[in-house]
Parts: sequence; C-alpha cells; structure tokens
Amino acid sequence: MYKRIIGVVAGALFTLLALLAVIITDLYDRDFPQAIGVESRLSLDFSESGFSVTEAFATLEELDARWDLGLVKVAPDLDRDGDSQIFVALNGDLPAEFTWFSGDGVGKIVGKDRLATSYPDGFYLVTGENAHLGEFEDTLKSAGVKVDRKNESIFDSLELVVWERGFAAAVLAAFALIAALALFWLSLRARGRALRVLGGCPTVRIQVQDLAGFGGVLLVSAVAVALAAAGYVGVFHGWTYVGTFLKALVSLQVAVIAVSLLAALVMSASAWPSATMLATRQPAVKSLRSAAIVIQVLTFLLVVAAAGPAWSAYKHSSAMAAEMAQWKQLADQVAIVFATDVEEMDHMEPQIGELVKDAESLDAVALSYTYTQEMQKPVDFGEYSAITFVNQRWLDLVTKGAPQPAVTSVPYHSIPEGLARMVREEAELLSRKGLSEDLFAQFQFLRPVDGFRMPVAQGGGGERLHFADDVLVVVVPSLYDTYNDSALTSMVSGSNIVFTGVTATQQLLDRHDLDVQGLRDRGLKGELNVVYIAEEGILLAQFAAYVVWLQNLALVALVVAFTVAVAISALITALLQAKRDFPLRVAGRSWVRILQSRVAKELIAGVGLLGVVVVFQRPDAMGAVLVAAAYGLLVVPLSHLFAARWCFDAVSRRQI
Repeated sequence: MYKRIIGVVAGALFTLLALLAVIITDLYDRDFPQAIGVESRLSLDFSESGFSVTEAFATLEELDARWDLGLVKVAPDLDRDGDSQIFVALNGDLPAEFTWFSGDGVGKIVGKDRLATSYPDGFYLVTGENAHLGEFEDTLKSAGVKVDRKNESIFDSLELVVWERGFAAAVLAAFALIAALALFWLSLRARGRALRVLGGCPTVRIQVQDLAGFGGVLLVSAVAVALAAAGYVGVFHGWTYVGTFLKALVSLQVAVIAVSLLAALVMSASAWPSATMLATRQPAVKSLRSAAIVIQVLTFLLVVAAAGPAWSAYKHSSAMAAEMAQWKQLADQVAIVFATDVEEMDHMEPQIGELVKDAESLDAVALSYTYTQEMQKPVDFGEYSAITFVNQRWLDLVTKGAPQPAVTSVPYHSIPEGLARMVREEAELLSRKGLSEDLFAQFQFLRPVDGFRMPVAQGGGGERLHFADDVLVVVVPSLYDTYNDSALTSMVSGSNIVFTGVTATQQLLDRHDLDVQGLRDRGLKGELNVVYIAEEGILLAQFAAYVVWLQNLALVALVVAFTVAVAISALITALLQAKRDFPLRVAGRSWVRILQSRVAKELIAGVGLLGVVVVFQRPDAMGAVLVAAAYGLLVVPLSHLFAARWCFDAVSRRQI
C-alpha cells in the first residue's frame, strides 16, 4: 500500500516534470524548428560593419547561395496583427508552411521580398548544409559583422530553463517534493530497519535494500510516465518530436531520482537507529522527526518567498500583454534608415523637411522624442521620470484601444521650473523661425492617467520604447512649424519620427527625390530604406510574456511540495503521538484539545518564518505573501487533524 502511495505521488511529480519537458521542447522547437530541419541559429549585428541595408542583404543572399545554407530570417507576422512569426527565405526551395510542436497555428515561409522593409540585424535559421558555416561566419566577421552562432542542443534549452529564475523554482520544488517522499519512505521502513539492526544485519545491506526499494518505486513511476507522455507527444504533436522530448524528460527524471536517492541516503545515515533508542523502546520514526521539520520549514520558506515574485510576475505578464498591444498599434509604422554619411545627410535636410511636411498634411507621421532623468541630470524632473515630445498622431496611435481618457491635462504652472525652462529652451533651439509666443501657446502638457503606461520612444533611438505612467507629455502643434530641417532629419534618422505604411512612405521618398534614383541624380551615393519599427519589440514581448506565464508554474509546484511535506511531517508526528492520542480520544477529548499544543507551536514558528521573509525580502506584493502564508498556516492544522484521525483508526484496527 505504501509503495502504491509513493508511486502515485511520484507519478504526479514526474507528470509535472513531463509538463516541464513539454515546455522545454516547445522552447527548443521555437529556436530550432524541427519540421524544416534547423540545426543552427545565427544572430547577426551589422551596426559596425559599414554595410547599408541593401548591401547587407545582398551579401547574405550571395553567401547563402554559394554554400547552400538555406538561411531563413525570423520576423514577426505583421499581417496577422503581430501575434506570430514568419520566416523569410533568402534562397532555396522551402515549403510555404510547416507545423510547430505546440500545434498553435503554422509557421509561414515567405519570399525575400519581405526583407525590403526589414533591418538585416536579427536571427537567422540554417535549414541547409552546415559544412561551410564556419567559413560563412569568418567572412562576415572579417567585414565587421557581429556573429553569434548557436547549434541545436536540447540540453542547452534544458540548461536555460533550469537556470531561469521562474523555472529553477519549479525544479527546486520537484527536489523538495522528492526529498519529502524519501522521508516518507524512510519513516515506513524505520521499524523494520531497527529490528534488522538489532538482529545484527550489516549496515551496508540495510542501506542498499532501502535505497533499492525506494529507487525501484521511483523508476517504475518514471518509466510509466515517460512511456505515456511519449505516446501523447507522438499522437498529438508528431513522432518527430518524441526523441527530443524524451531527452529532456529523462534528463530531468534522472536528476530528480539521483537527488532523491542521495537525500534518502543522507537522511538514513543521520537517523540511524542507536543502541539507546532500541534499549529504551522509543518509536523508530523518532529519529526522522528532525529531517521532517527541516523539509517542512524549507518548503514553507520557499512558498512564502516565491509568492511575492510570482504575483509580480503575474502583474508583469499583464504589463507585457499591454506592451504587446501597444506594439501592435505600431505594427504598420515604419522608420527611414539612412545608409549615408554625415555630409550627404546635410544635403538631404531640405528634402527631409518637405517630406515631413507632406506626410504631416496626410496625418501619416508621428513623433516621440523622450528625455529621461539619466539623460538630463542637471534638470529637476520633480515627480516625472521622463519628458517626451510627441505630436497628436503619436498620441492617437498609442492611446487607441486604451481606456479613455488615457491622458489628463497638466497645468503649466505646476510643472517644475527647471523642466518648464528646458521645454522652452529646447523648442527655441530647434525651432524653424524662432519660437513665437503664439506657437508656444499651442503646446499641450499632459500625463498618463493612473493605470495607463504610455509607450514613448527614447531620444536618439526610437526603436526602443519606454512604458511609463509618470512621464510628462508635451504635444507640439506641428512638426514642420516647430522644428527646423536639421532637427527633423536627426529625428527621422534616429527613428523618433515614424511614418505610416511601407508603400505610402516609399511614395513620399519618390515624390521628394529621396529614392535611390533621385539620390544618384544628385550625385549622392547613399540610400534611404524603409523598415518596420515594431519587429524586435514584438518578438521580445512575445518571448517575455511566454516566460512570465511559465513562472507561475513554479509557485504551483512549490505549493504541492509544501503540502506533501506538511502531510508527511504531520503523519510522523501522529505516529509518534499515537500512544498518547488514542486513549485521550477514547476518553472523549476533542481533537482540537488533543492537537492544540503541536499545532500552536508550528503556527508560531510559521509566523516567525514569515517575519524573516518579510524582513529580508521586503516584497512589494505583500498581499500575495500573506495569502501564501495563510494557506501554509491553514494546511498545518488540517494535516495534523487528518493524520491523527488516520492513526486513531489504524490503532483501532490494530494496523499500527
């Protein structure tokens, strides 16, 4: 019976590990899609190479065709609201669609025309030959390209997950649960082991038999779960993934079983029956009481300590969802990338100014230029973390779909004096014809309402967004009237001014002779390219939201481990106190009076441990910590009640 109990609990544990293995396999397949035979993944950074966007892609296509690498660039699928990825094949003949391990939709492979609106930086998958991959890396590195290569290995994904903070907590919970099971096994074997010690049986033989019995039960459960899980993966996800999945699952199972056997050996050696204990006829499980208390204390500390971060992770996941929604609002916004030198940019300034004026008349241009306190240290920002200059178009984009009103007016006289002076000086410095009082009177000063984190673009790097609820928003009336051509060119080149639509923006370039042919006719060798600004943001938000969601699994695993540890500790206590509890209960004393002493001690200890966690961790989510602590303090009396009643019934039936 006891073996069946351990087998069932171990089966639940290994099922949890199987779920973790599914997550690992899914993450692995996202990095190395098995359906298209990806064996390597490259991260390329052309920022210091000197290549223009066009030259970078031309170089990649040429090297890809030469060595049959089958390069595929990863990009977000902006046509489907930015929720998924697409894969852009530079060359080669790949299927238009392929399936994922998760089964969530299909992967789309499109032609290289999609790269006309993308940066060359990013991730590339190698779906072809790897024989010349080293030469490919060397060629790019010699041209100043930063190359980071990662070969497929499920163990790398396993290591990433295990050491990731949220996932590591789940693995730690598994170890705590298996240690509790080892404690339970030893408590059941304690009496028989004491009798064998008394009979003169060699210590080594007793240890080997105990560990073999325990390990055998775990092994049976592990094999059963592995076979069932492999069948499930094969039927519902595809037999292609079974080998990868089993590598992850078996690795986790072996690690957990090894730790469990080591824990059992340590606890067995530390609680070895002594001659004094045998002579005084003390209960055999008494020596395990210390180990039970230690495991219970550790799991309680883990639960309480993990509650705050888990709740913060949940709130962060909500923030990530909001951030994803904001990136989607910018999915059709594009930036103009300058592949020119400074002198050529100076020649383009008048045309850039006219282009912005033209786009502004079509309501197809948006500005966000943000200064943070770190960027403007001499200025007192007061209660604001940053100040951002925007136009109405940007405001409309980022507040679309948000609860209305998303921003509220800020009286000019309430703005810190230094910050107000900075706004005026900035406008005067960058103005086209000098800042008139009539123009400055049209400036609006706003801030996000409580609960709304407004996305604003960092000054000089508009592809990086800050999400803040304490930013001062300065709405300028007109980009062309407020800023001179030099300032507009700088903001456009830094992606702080963005335009709507690839085709519409390319037409603007053509109309103002800023296309390749127009630049060549003026003797300029550089070029301007149109690229989406939301690609990297959407990909990062996708991954972050996924990881944050999985972090909550850790708290669930820890709660399970703590519950099992408390139950086992209560059972050991009930076994030790059975000779006392049975006659008291028979005499009519209530369970509350019988158990009040032992329960009170543990509750007081729990409150003390809670205080330790609060003092050292100083959690922001105090409510979540208190809820976790309340659960722990509720489980303790219930476990003692059920354990004492079980022992009473067992004594009545002469089973113990």
